[in-house]
Amino acid sequence: MINREYLPSKNFLISLSVALAIVLIAIIFSYSKSGVTNYFNNNLKTDTNDISAIANINIDSDNDGLADWKENLYGTSAQRADSDEDGTSDTDEISQNRDPLKANTAPSSQAPNDKIDPALVEETQRTIEQYENLTATEKMSRNLMADIFANQQIGSEMDQETIDSIVQKSINNMSVKEFTSITKVSDLNLIEINMETFGNDLAVYLKKYYDETGLYKTIAGKDLEIINSYISDSDETEVKKNMAQITSKYQNIINNLIKAPLPSLPDSSGTITHLAIINSLEKLIKIDNDIINTSISDIATIFSDISVYNSTTKELLLALQVMDSMLKINR
Repeated sequence: MINREYLPSKNFLISLSVALAIVLIAIIFSYSKSGVTNYFNNNLKTDTNDISAIANINIDSDNDGLADWKENLYGTSAQRADSDEDGTSDTDEISQNRDPLKANTAPSSQAPNDKIDPALVEETQRTIEQYENLTATEKMSRNLMADIFANQQIGSEMDQETIDSIVQKSINNMSVKEFTSITKVSDLNLIEINMETFGNDLAVYLKKYYDETGLYKTIAGKDLEIINSYISDSDETEVKKNMAQITSKYQNIINNLIKAPLPSLPDSSGTITHLAIINSLEKLIKIDNDIINTSISDIATIFSDISVYNSTTKELLLALQVMDSMLKINR
């Protein structure tokens, strides 16, 4: 049975969501203010070790198959797989409609005596289903609240450092969507390497590559400015129109890079890097569209998408740096 003291009131959840939204918006604006175009200032140099990994929200500290946020709701221990120490894990007891906080004392030959009333089981299931239907921001708020309750010492007030640590943990543990690209090596315009014409063939590709990636430089970060407008409660129709213009430019660059005659073998480093540039641009389009089509009230999803945007941009800039180096381009 879920411990009701860990369930938030609607007003509390709304207030916490608003507070988190303020924190996340501040971080988004801070990142956008620096600007993606700053990455171009040092000859496209970036650090592959600077791509932060975002952990999954369903952390399971005691590896019992029950996520920590659910442990908090049930009142079970996130550090012990068998909270009531009766020989059956919390997950198994819950799946068998048994109380994970009440030790079973019945002999092994008899039915367990820690069964939960069916009505309470139904109530618990409804609570779980309600959680799964929450937005990412609401889930984050509830997860944060559960962590605060779990860390609150009876009879004492939680200090600000502990609260800040819990908030940071909630931000770090946000789940992220996976954005995939669609272009494959077989879609590229690879031409057979002919040593007699290779110099000219490479020059043709180099010009196309330089021109198209130069166009990216002129629009890099513009989509973040549009996202800021969206967050700032600007006209949604105008925001979507502006974003469509940016993603259309991305798509034109992608189409032209796919058509670019690249004298290379399918498994060569040049082909792989060329494809990585295209794939990263495709992901940026999907991320931008996902953000604009996400409700502004679900700020956690937007923040999560921007985290992926950040890492995808770094992957793109690294691929550009590698290709520039192979082609001996000095921007």
